[in-house]
Amino acid sequence: MTKNITFTLPAEALAGASEAFLLGDFNNWSPENAPKLEKQKDGSFTTVAKLEEGKTYHYRFLLNDGRWVNDYNAQSYTNVHGLHVDNCVITVPVSKTEETKKAQPAKAAPAKEAKAPVPAKAPVAAKAETVAAKPAKKAAPAKATEAKATEAKAT
Repeated sequence: MTKNITFTLPAEALAGASEAFLLGDFNNWSPENAPKLEKQKDGSFTTVAKLEEGKTYHYRFLLNDGRWVNDYNAQSYTNVHGLHVDNCVITVPVSKTEETKKAQPAKAAPAKEAKAPVPAKAPVAAKAETVAAKPAKKAAPAKATEAKATEAKAT
């Protein structure tokens, strides 16, 4: 499931640049696929990206003057080997409703399976009653034989 994550870059981070773009793992670091941050009334820039819950992403901001800027409020930073820069890191939290959805199917599945055989047994029980009625007719002569045996003992 995806979640809307808001990224914010404070006005002082732009230092003369007029535009900022969000690049990262989620858009293959491609400027063509990068969301543009929108200027806010307070001078900061923000954008919203749909990211997969539970996944960890690396990202940075690219300014229109060619400079890369890190998120001042990133969850953490990681060094990019060989480039002598740090990427910002975010792990998208899993919502409680998503955790609940993942836990429920395991509990719900056995209940559904237990209910499914009930309708199937009803017709079988009806057939059993029909079959049981036939031996009852055959049992009547046996009672007559028992009656004759009782009469024979009495005489």
